[in-house]
Amino acid sequence: MSAIDLDLIAGVRHAYFIGIGGVGMSALARVLKYRGLQVSGSDSRPGATVQELKRDGLQVHIGQTVPALSDADLVIYSSAIHASHIELEAARKAGIRIHHRAEILSSLLNLAKTSIAVTGTHGKTTTSSMISLALSELGKNPTCLVGGEVLNLGTNTVPGNPDLWVSEVDESDKSHELYAPNYAVMTNLEEDHMDNYRDFEELKDSFRRYFSNLRNPGLLVYCEDDPVLKSLVLESAKPRLSFGLSEQADFSAQNIKLTDFGSEFDLYETGFFAGRIRLSVPGFHNITNALGVIAVLSQLGIDPLETAGVLARFRGARRRLEVKWDSDGLMVIDDYAHHPTEVRASIRALRSMGRRLTVIFQPHRYSRTRYFFKAFGRAFDEADEIILTDIYGAGETNCENISVNAIYEEILAAGHPKVQVLGKQTILKYLASRPEAGGVIAFLGAGDIGELADEFTNRFKNVTAA
Repeated sequence: MSAIDLDLIAGVRHAYFIGIGGVGMSALARVLKYRGLQVSGSDSRPGATVQELKRDGLQVHIGQTVPALSDADLVIYSSAIHASHIELEAARKAGIRIHHRAEILSSLLNLAKTSIAVTGTHGKTTTSSMISLALSELGKNPTCLVGGEVLNLGTNTVPGNPDLWVSEVDESDKSHELYAPNYAVMTNLEEDHMDNYRDFEELKDSFRRYFSNLRNPGLLVYCEDDPVLKSLVLESAKPRLSFGLSEQADFSAQNIKLTDFGSEFDLYETGFFAGRIRLSVPGFHNITNALGVIAVLSQLGIDPLETAGVLARFRGARRRLEVKWDSDGLMVIDDYAHHPTEVRASIRALRSMGRRLTVIFQPHRYSRTRYFFKAFGRAFDEADEIILTDIYGAGETNCENISVNAIYEEILAAGHPKVQVLGKQTILKYLASRPEAGGVIAFLGAGDIGELADEFTNRFKNVTAA
């Protein structure tokens, strides 16, 4: 039996999670508890996710200075946990079995009778959220782990039948190479996480290895509009099914109409009209995400129009063009976009509403800023006003003295008429003092910029409550 087929939770009674409050860790913790294991863990701070886990009956120790492994016989950690972490060292000394989160998750997915893995540079969370909602509402009782809260479901986890598995799969640390799904949904492939890859060719090689793992039937469901991805898929010689805006795609969208905060389009399947589809989330990128969902679920015998009926009610995932406030002519958006392509797509989606657009952007990681600062120069072109704030380091050391000013200078050089750099708390004061009212204010970034969006939104909620 190869390592990819091992059942890593066989015989485990008590699993302990180091950093249990992380979005991926909390989802896996809930699934293992549903599977009958005793589950506990630790986290550095008592955030909202930790409180939810406690309400669900999981034991969580706050503060990671003293090991609290108790009688655990499996310790699970994520890439966010350093090798010298005190609890990891304690587990080693105690002889407790230790596994990375991706090893446990891939083991569960690989042993399922039917598995869907969603990966790609952009759109993973939204696409896996859409699949999870559709399978749940259509009575298929799936097990789903998503990298963000599905707003319709109020959770990032659906604990259901372990033989029908849906997971968002992360490529940032090469752990996607552990997975061997039946159906691999690939949204796109661009340069990202280049701190973990020598160059783009190494990233592509990593996906070549991932594609070689697919089995029974080993179907690649991929975006036809991405030439790099398409080339890799054809090279793999795996069974394939395409989706996209191109008429050549097996599932394509034509006659697209963008609405105020959504879209409509004609769905074509292998060149034949299938029906008129409506979405309640904005942007061309969400049309593409929906097509991927319709395509993969068609392979499970689900009628495309049934899937589309559920997707019409899809409200999005947490921090993916999430509407935090919409009243009195003002809309506040919180969005996870942190790559130039994602920033451009989110702005384009919001721009289609025809309202004045102010974008507040927090760069994520010094390494990503160093690699992409030039590309960010044109990513904000369609915003009326840009406010940049300091880089969210995500635990990285700023060895090269990288600053948000690198992006600022590129935006200036591209000729944007209104851009500035402000500290986070200064941003709130500036927004409150502006003479312009209304429009769309969008907070973008993968760091803690969402907290600023919440603080800004709470001002309006408090006024309304008063």
